[in-house]
Amino acid sequence: MNTAQPITQNNRTVIVDVIRGFALFGVLIANLEGFISFALPENQAKLLTSTAADKVTEHFVSLFIEGKFITIFSMLFGYGFGVLMERVSQRVLHPNSFFVRRMIILFLLALLHIAFWWGEILNVYAMAGLLMLLFRNVKTKNLIWMGLFLLFVCGPFVQALKILFLPPADKELSASLAAYENNMLSGNLMSIAKANYKIVWYIFFERWSQWRDVAEALGKFLLGYFIFRKGYLQDTGANITLIKKVFKIALIIAMLYLIKKTVIEIFGVSYEGKAFSIIDYVFSNIGILSLSLVYCTSLIQLYHYKQSLKIFPALAAVGMMSLTNYLSQTIFYCLFFYGFGLSMLGKMHMQLITPLAILLFTLQIFVSLFWMKHFRFGFTEWIWRMLSYNKYIQLTK
Repeated sequence: MNTAQPITQNNRTVIVDVIRGFALFGVLIANLEGFISFALPENQAKLLTSTAADKVTEHFVSLFIEGKFITIFSMLFGYGFGVLMERVSQRVLHPNSFFVRRMIILFLLALLHIAFWWGEILNVYAMAGLLMLLFRNVKTKNLIWMGLFLLFVCGPFVQALKILFLPPADKELSASLAAYENNMLSGNLMSIAKANYKIVWYIFFERWSQWRDVAEALGKFLLGYFIFRKGYLQDTGANITLIKKVFKIALIIAMLYLIKKTVIEIFGVSYEGKAFSIIDYVFSNIGILSLSLVYCTSLIQLYHYKQSLKIFPALAAVGMMSLTNYLSQTIFYCLFFYGFGLSMLGKMHMQLITPLAILLFTLQIFVSLFWMKHFRFGFTEWIWRMLSYNKYIQLTK
């Protein structure tokens, strides 16, 4: 008999949902920026980042947003793996087969999601998530070293192979993005889906980025799993001294990373050579993780000392239905950028992404607060849970 039950609000660690909601805001900004800097040919992207306000926004996103919030999200995925497996293991449901089914469902959802947004991350999470089962019985002290090895050695190793052995793809990528833009603005759903699948196959599989991303995502998952095993977030009060120490160390490394980024990207100090590119990639990974930890530990300390702030229930509500909110952001991208909507792809300047993100995220806060007041789970989370547990689960409170 299947007696396993999904995690309810009463069983959740609130700070985890707060951090998850906070991370989703950064992911939203990064994805909006991606529709300008990544989804358009270089010459057209330059036109949309030409003003002083555009350049300030572009540098801000590069320094403080890009890669940082998806890192937080990834670590929380690993944390959630620990929570889920501990709960399922207490029941008669076999945890490994349960989690495999859960990741297969996530991968199928990702395949559908790719049809609308080539930059989606769920397919990477599903592939790396399956590999998490290999580390389920690893000693806690070894999880952190394995995670760092995957993040700073295995991922960069694939990136090094890309740099050393793959020919430059500037012309081919520019042509692919031009065709992609035309298809996105056509308004034809079939053309849009084909274009998204084509660009994903080219960028992530033909160019090997998928294997780098899976290795690095798995590394971040293991770091999150380590945090769960150690109980750092389950009792932040008892661990606040350690959290402060992590904040200080991470801040020092993050400052070095930000200085390097500023010198290279803002002041235009150039470097040449494939070896330097590989070293720079490793250091960037270290800096991104450090700044991500600065964000997390800062938020934890603020929550510890100022738990009554109204922003925390708002962020927690968004975090509790993060998958639904993540997918609903894609609906907005489609309606805003694509031809069957406002057709803004290739027309919106970089400076507009921050106010647009604030507007959309504020709307998500209000919707999430209302939804979680009446329902136990986000809508997509509810569907995912029922398919995972293979049983009907009540949605309303």
